[in-house]
Amino acid sequence: MPDEWSLNSLQHDPMQIYRSKRDSSHRSVASKYDILGFISSGTYGRVYKAQSLDGDGALYAIKKFKPDKEGDVVTYTGLSQSAIREIAVLISLSKEYTALAPY
Repeated sequence: MPDEWSLNSLQHDPMQIYRSKRDSSHRSVASKYDILGFISSGTYGRVYKAQSLDGDGALYAIKKFKPDKEGDVVTYTGLSQSAIREIAVLISLSKEYTALAPY
């Protein structure tokens, strides 16, 4: 049975159960790939050469997207609309050696 603190925190944050399930099943990029080096950077992020740690050892290009900032203030607002469009294009390419890694 949940304790009083758990019930109180659930009332203030109903997404807590979802986040805990999501986070417990998440594997980090570092646990899936060995980053071999830096390839290039652009407007929306940096691209790295990586090798899969799975049995096949395939090579991948992994793009790490930069969060969008508002002006000179260090308040992050998420990803820009243009970066979202670029992610959609990368997903639609669906090449064998294309992998997307969330920030």
